[in-house]
Parts: sequence; structure tokens; C-alpha cells
Amino acid sequence: MKDQRVADWMSTPVIVIAPTATLAEAQRLMEQRRIRRLPIVENGKLAGIITRGDLRSAQPVDTTLSYYEWRALLDRVTVAECMTRHVITITPDASTLDAARLMLKHKIGGLPVVDDEGRVVGIITESDLFRLQIALATGSELQDAARPTLVCHHCGAVLRGRSLENIGRDDQCWRCHYHLHRCDNCRYFNGIGCMLDRPERHTPIPGRDCKQFVYLVAQDQSVGR
Repeated sequence: MKDQRVADWMSTPVIVIAPTATLAEAQRLMEQRRIRRLPIVENGKLAGIITRGDLRSAQPVDTTLSYYEWRALLDRVTVAECMTRHVITITPDASTLDAARLMLKHKIGGLPVVDDEGRVVGIITESDLFRLQIALATGSELQDAARPTLVCHHCGAVLRGRSLENIGRDDQCWRCHYHLHRCDNCRYFNGIGCMLDRPERHTPIPGRDCKQFVYLVAQDQSVGR
């Protein structure tokens, strides 16, 4: 693990939320994206983190509130009121061994990944470390359709945890900060170029690359030990 970098196994682009969002919005986002923690970003910088455990802790222990009353309460409380402000972070170039040590030391399940300029560029969790251990033990990555591996066309950086379908217009590559959104005129997304400004737009052109694109990588690649 000491030879593996955090950047190669973290989930990126990271899914974040604003401190002014409500707990209900944070809960919906976690459920929709099937994640357990959300870095909280304000003015481009990490302000805190909120987890599913924090959402559970926000619920009164002794209460006569109905489910609907509890949901209404979640709509009135912001994540800033319940988030952890002093966040343990790690850098993209740190080793995954360092990440494992930090999680074990602080008894946490994930670390926001922050670059030298203070931007949150990813998140690495215990699940990512489990995937790495399996890859090191078997010599190849575990196939997981729900967690594709993409590559930034602009700089070649590896991007994990986001599919072609949920890369948003504001998502950037963690390394070169190039916008990753797909061109609206692209109809073919696997090595086929953009059809914009071409008379035969209905016909794919093999071997041409759209510059506003990330590429799906086969997950049967071997992993160095």
C-alpha cells in the first residue's frame, strides 16, 4: 500500500454540499448517490464534513415527533449546524498507507482529499482501501459497474467513482482542473468523436476525440504489487 497514491484510488470529482443546505437535502443527496459522507465546501474551500452518522445524531432521542414532523425538522436545520468543522484531510500525493493510518488513528471511515491550494479534489474511504487490498492480492481490480474508472482526456488523470452519466457541467479534473462535461453534440462515447460542425453528424467518426470528454477504462487492468 505504501507504493499506491491516494490520487489513484480516491473518488473524484467529489460530491460536495454547501453549508447553507438543509439536513434533508444532505440526506437526499447521500441516498441518491449512495454515499455516506459529504464534504462541505464554502467559497471553494473545505468548511466541514457531514456523515450519515451525523444525521442520525441530529435526531432527538426522546421525541414524540411523527415521521413527517421529523422530516419537516430536517428541512429547517442546515448542515452547518451539525457538521464536523475540524476535518482530518490528506493530499492526493500521499500514500494509501498514510490514509489507512489516519483513518485508524482517528477512528473515521473517510478522508477528504485536499490539494496545495485548499481545494477538495476527492475523497478516499475505507471501501477504497478494501478495493486496493483486493487488487493487490489478486493482481487485478475488482469489477464494479457502479464504480467505473474514467480518464481525463486533457491530462490523463485517473478518475474513479463517477460514471459518464453523472459527470456534471461544473465537475473538473482534480489534476488539471479541466472541465469534464460532455459536449451536447456527442452521441457516441467510446473513442468516437464529436459530431459538431460536421455534415455527416448522424455518422460516427472512428479515431477522433472530443476535447470535452472523459473516457471509460476497462477495469481488468493489473495492479502493481
